[in-house]
Amino acid sequence: MFRYFLPKEPAFFEQFKQLNACIKEITDLSYEFVGCFKDFKTFFIRAKDIEHKADSITHEIINNLNKTFITPFDREDIYALAQEMDDLVDLFEEIIQTIYIYQINEKKIGLEGFVDLMVKASIELDKLIIECFEKQKCTPCTKSHIVKIHELEDEGDLLYQKVIGQLFAEEKDPIMVVKWKDVYDDLEEIMDKFQKVSDTIESVIVKSS
Repeated sequence: MFRYFLPKEPAFFEQFKQLNACIKEITDLSYEFVGCFKDFKTFFIRAKDIEHKADSITHEIINNLNKTFITPFDREDIYALAQEMDDLVDLFEEIIQTIYIYQINEKKIGLEGFVDLMVKASIELDKLIIECFEKQKCTPCTKSHIVKIHELEDEGDLLYQKVIGQLFAEEKDPIMVVKWKDVYDDLEEIMDKFQKVSDTIESVIVKSS
């Protein structure tokens, strides 16, 4: 059960904290990247390093899962949470890679707005993980953080609709339309993934209550 998480296997908690640290790190990197919007190769290399680190931690969690006879909560939930968090890091890395490979040199409206939402979502996710794993039960704070992440995802949907509409209405170069459509799709998917991670954590809490 989730309430026995720390006493039975503290390594899981430490590994999830490390994975969450990767999410915070690559979110901060993305904020820096959008603010700078140059030296694309350098940012891509830095993002790839974080992505590799997250992959290694995820493998450690899975290996630990396979070696642990009695798990603190459902194996499926441990696996799902690790995969969802790792996928989130992958999506951030993919955004930077796409802009680098597509050689997009000028920012369009909405890019900074999305990054602001991601920073806020990362802060809420960090608080959610700490609250859940330390308190090991559902609290008013956990629900508050989950609701906030959902609200930020809703804001992301509205922003996506706005920027896609402007893209097709204002951009005359069809190649740039395709490039920016890919970027905007990935940005929206990141917000969706933040929500999915929070939903997975909520599922763990509900099962263990």
